[in-house]
Order: sequence, then C-alpha cells, then structure tokens
Amino acid sequence: MRTIRALTTALAFVAALPIVATAQKGRPFKDSWFWGLKTGGFTLADSASNYVQAPVVGIDWLITRTHGGLYISGSQTFFHEQTFVLRDDVAGLDSGFRPVTLKNMRRLDVALMGFPGEHLSLHPYVGAGFSLMQVVTANAEPPFFSADQLTSAQSTINAEKVGFQPIFMGGAQYRFRKFSAFGQLSLSPANKRFLLYNGRPLNFGYEVGLRYNFGTSIDRM
Repeated sequence: MRTIRALTTALAFVAALPIVATAQKGRPFKDSWFWGLKTGGFTLADSASNYVQAPVVGIDWLITRTHGGLYISGSQTFFHEQTFVLRDDVAGLDSGFRPVTLKNMRRLDVALMGFPGEHLSLHPYVGAGFSLMQVVTANAEPPFFSADQLTSAQSTINAEKVGFQPIFMGGAQYRFRKFSAFGQLSLSPANKRFLLYNGRPLNFGYEVGLRYNFGTSIDRM
C-alpha cells in the first residue's frame, strides 16, 4: 500500500508540474500591453562641455507583438545648468556670449521595438525612434544694453528650447508573476540646434523600473 500511495503521490505531483509552471509564468510577454514607472539618469554636457549626470523619473507604455512592438515614454529630467548664446546676433561674434540658465527638461520618446528570440522570462529588446525634448525653464542673464539684445536672447530661447533628436535603445525585461522589472540604456546624437547642446556629440540615458501587464494588445473575438 505504501508503494502504491507513493507512486500515486508522485504521479499527481508530475501531473501538476505543467499547471504550476504555467501559473508561475504569469501573463505572457508577447501580444501584451504594459504600463510602467521608471527612474534613472540622463548624461548631458554642462557649460564647460563636461558630462554630468541628471536624475530622471517617468512613465512608459510598451505594446508587444511576437517580434516587435511600440514604445512610448514621458519623463522629466532634473538639473540646473548653463549654456551660452550670442549677446547680440546682429553684431555677430564680436559682441561676445550671454549665459542662459537652464532648469529641467521634459521628454517624449517614441520608438519601434524589436524582441529577438523566444524567451520564457527574460526578454531582451532593442529600439529606434525619436525624442521630443523641451527645456522647462530658460532665462537669459543680464546685463542688457538695449531692447534689441533682450529681444534677440528671448527669440533664441524660444526657437531652441524645443528640439528633436534620434534615440536608440537596448534593454531587457524580466517577467515575474504579477509584474515585470526592466533595465534599459539609450543613446542619442545631440541636436546642435537645441538649447541644451553644449559641445558634446552624444547624450546617454539609463533607466530601471517596473511594468505591469494590463492585458492583451490584440482584440480577440
């Protein structure tokens, strides 16, 4: 009887393994709709063209299919830096440069994603798209010796406080039963016509966070 009971218990356990394994998988990665919270850092150049780190917080939205998907993110970067513009664009370089104080940046990222391979829990991904960036606060520093200088500085700020630049991403998402954890890196060629440009050709970003699967991204009939 003990032998039969042991065999019965073993068979029941083996039969239950697929159910347990499926339960541990949680919701699937592909054909899903994730919302996430993230934090990290953004590497930008200061007024001396030295790279500095600025903290980032944001939310993102990831729509997945089998091998590709769409990524949308909104974030804010916190910093207090300076850049320089021409003191008088009519007089040219002879007029010297005027410091402009910059504070914080909002960013919208949109990228097409690729998910190489088939994976159970750890899902690597790559992406390429664009970033729309806006400096939140930008103030030209005095003195102003004419109304034209004030107008010129404000015109430059208005024209260059918003900019586009390409973005390239790479990262991985690990799927737990109730949520997913992720980490990702990004690289962007710097836009020379953006107010935040300070002589460095690239900007870097690094982020970690949590995403929750809100269900399928396919309308099933």
